[in-house]
Amino acid sequence: MRQAALRTLLVVSERPHPWAFLRDRLDPDLVTVSWARPAEAGSVATPWMLAGSGTGRSALTAFRDRLLCWRWVGAAPADLPAPPLPCRDWHELAASVERALAVRLAGLRLAPCRGLVLPGGSYVSRAAGLEALLGAHPNGLQVGAPSARLRAAAARAGELLRRHGVPLRVAWEGGRVALAEDAGGRTP
Repeated sequence: MRQAALRTLLVVSERPHPWAFLRDRLDPDLVTVSWARPAEAGSVATPWMLAGSGTGRSALTAFRDRLLCWRWVGAAPADLPAPPLPCRDWHELAASVERALAVRLAGLRLAPCRGLVLPGGSYVSRAAGLEALLGAHPNGLQVGAPSARLRAAAARAGELLRRHGVPLRVAWEGGRVALAEDAGGRTP
């Protein structure tokens, strides 16, 4: 199966040790783990989640306008596009990723490889932003400046929810974007 067809956790670190640890710990049916050095990370296809360590400069600005989960071990570089969820060590980060992979919300869950399983059991592909928002539940995604492209990605995720009748909505609160229950009970 091609790498682009899989939900990916990109590990950004100078050494491959965290990549090997996460690759061996996480469920390969739900996520594949890839590795890049900080200077090379911007040339990688957009991941579902990005995890890293170190405070040096990186090439991660390519992900500025994307809805994706961010995790970081230790102090994060100042030039990251969005503030990451801080973790004490790689074990805490792995537990955080496992929780993100297991999220079930209003019957919605991550499908194997990529995409989502809807409450009725049907499958939705091409839902990367919605996958990231689901993985970030309940806290949502911390985002940098909400650019037009970032707002468009959130709008696409919201439209997918409406089209499939999932009783959730995409909510912006300050510097966060998250999934919330749709009190209006709208259906397509």
